[in-house]
Amino acid sequence: MIKLDLSRIKLKAVIAGALLDNATTLFIMTFLAAALVSTGVSEDEVMSRMKSANGLLLGLIIGLGCTALGGYVAGRMAKQAEVLQGAVVAVIGMAIALVFRESGVPAWFDILGFAAMIPAGMGGGHLARLRRRSGTT
Repeated sequence: MIKLDLSRIKLKAVIAGALLDNATTLFIMTFLAAALVSTGVSEDEVMSRMKSANGLLLGLIIGLGCTALGGYVAGRMAKQAEVLQGAVVAVIGMAIALVFRESGVPAWFDILGFAAMIPAGMGGGHLARLRRRSGTT
C-alpha cells in the first residue's frame, strides 16, 4: 500500500513550479501566436489555427512539457519527495486550467489534457529525483 505523506510537500517549491509551468506555457503560446501574426497571418486566422486539431495538439504538447518542467523545478527545489511535488504542481495546473477553460474545445482535448497532466508533473519530479540520486547538479 502506498502511504501519502502530505507533510513532505514543500509549498515554496510547488508554487515556484506551478508559476513556472503556467508562465512558460503562456509565454510560448503567445510567442507562437505573435510569430504567426508577424508573418502576415491575421489574428482571426491565428485563432482558427490554434483551435484546429493540429493547433490543439501542439498546445497540449507545449502545456504538458511545461507541466513536466514545473514538476522538475519543484522537485529540484524541494530535494525530497520529488514525484509528489511534481504531482501537486500538476494538480494546481489542472485547477488553473479549469478556471480558464475555453468553451467550444473538443472533449478529446480536455480528456487527454487532464489525463496526462498528473503523469507529466510526476515525470518531471521523477527526473529531478534521478538527478538528485545521481549527484548531478
